[in-house]
Amino acid sequence: MADSLALPTTRTASLGSMAGIEARRLLRNPIFLVGVALAFGVLALMVATNEDPAYTDLLPIPLVPAFFVGLTSLVAMARQTRSTEAAVEAVGTAPRTEAQRTVALVSVCLIPFAVGLLFVVAEVVIAQSVGVADQEWWFATLPDWQVWSILLASGPVACLGGALLGVLTGRWLRFPGAPAVVAVAAVLLSFAGSVPIAYGSGSELRLWVPWAMWHSGTLEDGTQELMAGNPAAYLGYVLSLCAAAALVAVWHDRTARTPRLRTAILGTVVVGLACLVLSMTTGPSANRVSEPVPFRVE
Repeated sequence: MADSLALPTTRTASLGSMAGIEARRLLRNPIFLVGVALAFGVLALMVATNEDPAYTDLLPIPLVPAFFVGLTSLVAMARQTRSTEAAVEAVGTAPRTEAQRTVALVSVCLIPFAVGLLFVVAEVVIAQSVGVADQEWWFATLPDWQVWSILLASGPVACLGGALLGVLTGRWLRFPGAPAVVAVAAVLLSFAGSVPIAYGSGSELRLWVPWAMWHSGTLEDGTQELMAGNPAAYLGYVLSLCAAAALVAVWHDRTARTPRLRTAILGTVVVGLACLVLSMTTGPSANRVSEPVPFRVE
């Protein structure tokens, strides 16, 4: 809220001090905290209720922080961005420029990224200690770079992207309920653009969405399907989307619209498109199915 925000009152306030204030605000935000609690609560529940001798469907698990942390970070950061500007208007003096305040908010988005990364590390440690099912697409059956690319893109980078989309929303959209509308639109776009073609020919075309499917989950015959495409290039693509969101949020400040910023945005778009093309045209060109492993019958 604007009246609860203690902004530095001088234009010489350091970027670090502004980022520290914004970081503390996020870490006290109940929306964000509930999302983090739900993500790790689901992970704990999965561990507590697992009755199989080894874990399955590990590659899709980062969907948990992507949903709970990424979407709550989107809403929290959008509201935080708007309330920061409301506080500036209320006190009548702005610490630094709008672009610099945006950079401070962008730096805070590393907190959701760190939460997503901690979740993935916990998942890997649990899988290593318990073991994985024979049919699982994991480190033993996939190159390490593919596994890490899928885990990072699906989890930590999705959390980062959600938070940055929140900053972007807070800067550019002012209508009531904008964060919720953008959150729902992001979910619908990801699933509507990815799910229908994930299992058919040309499934690599799904990779244009900001959160793409890579794994089918265990099928009825005990197999698992891994989708076509290059996970490392896709990781580059979603990181480019994150960078673009941050730069376009800064672009909202008319005084920051320098040739340098324009070049940075253009360069990010070019790199992102190149990564997208590589993700669709390199790597496995067809979906892969693991060897059938019958379900256990108790």
